[in-house]
Amino acid sequence: MDRWEDWQKPYQFGTIVIWPPDEIREIVNTQRNVYDPVSQSYCEAHITFTQPLTKSLSDDEWEQILKLLKNYDCFELEYGPLNSFLPYPCIWYEIEPKVRVLDIRNALHQTGFFNLNLSHTKDFIPHMTITEGLSGPAVDEGLLELLQGESRSGSFLCTEIAYIFPNDQFCFNVMKTLPLKTEGS
Repeated sequence: MDRWEDWQKPYQFGTIVIWPPDEIREIVNTQRNVYDPVSQSYCEAHITFTQPLTKSLSDDEWEQILKLLKNYDCFELEYGPLNSFLPYPCIWYEIEPKVRVLDIRNALHQTGFFNLNLSHTKDFIPHMTITEGLSGPAVDEGLLELLQGESRSGSFLCTEIAYIFPNDQFCFNVMKTLPLKTEGS
């Protein structure tokens, strides 16, 4: 962690994301490899979900999270079309239903396990990033138009979320999956 940049350090205990199915991640990973290989080297395609954790959670604290998630049914998650935060260099897939994602995010944040002092805690927009301008071509209106022309929208059934944790090189891997409520559970 000594070699991490300041913006990376809050992620030392990991974070929770939505990890899309392989076939969707492969498509977005390809885009990320072309348009922002540095960002892709940190983490595969994912849907940003919570702020980072403030500590390593105990087994009891993970049980609290699992119990909380049993209050939320699985849901159909739609991604696309593309949008941007221009002039901030970020191009991303829109995520729907925003309200559903934000409800679960807010409930998780209320556990007290997450760093809520970071920017964009309150004004967060659910998204799946293609590029955040760390590398690759300039992120501008021209790139947004190009990507809009070659990107497709889609959907998948969101049945779980994922806890991801960075290694010493700030490369995130899924450490555990956290199921949402299914029929009969």
